[in-house]
Amino acid sequence: MLKFDLENKRFENLIKSDMTDESILERYDFQVGIVNSWEIVKNKINLPTAYLIGQEITPHSSVNNSIDLLAFNPDDSSLIVIELKRKKNKLQLLQSISYAAMVATWDNEKLISQIQRNVNPDSEELEELINNNELNSEVKIILISELYDPEVIITANWLNSNYGVDITAFS
Repeated sequence: MLKFDLENKRFENLIKSDMTDESILERYDFQVGIVNSWEIVKNKINLPTAYLIGQEITPHSSVNNSIDLLAFNPDDSSLIVIELKRKKNKLQLLQSISYAAMVATWDNEKLISQIQRNVNPDSEELEELINNNELNSEVKIILISELYDPEVIITANWLNSNYGVDITAFS
């Protein structure tokens, strides 16, 4: 990527770094930054009407792990599992698929109970949207990471092409 030096009227290379070099933590910086910038981020990940349900949501009582971010798309009443990683991690895809399977069993009441009002200023509007529609069992998956192992992208593409699993990866 290039930056433009307006004073000298020329392009320069950006200094290459990564989240680890910059001491950016996955949960406490990257994730919080997305939550605090949801109105901007949701447009960049092609979800302009999506509502953020919350962060660090336990998808099922049988697991101790949590979904990094969970959103709701009112256009088709679907849930969106958003899995974040600082670096490449082959488990990112498996985690997100597992979480999607777990939340696909939720009903409206369970989803409403997970709305974090501190991250969603429109929680009453969101609750009304959820109450007035039946949840779609087809859960979308969004992967956000600095880099991806080729296996993750190849498998995500295969699941999408052959089985219609809605998976999108952003870096």
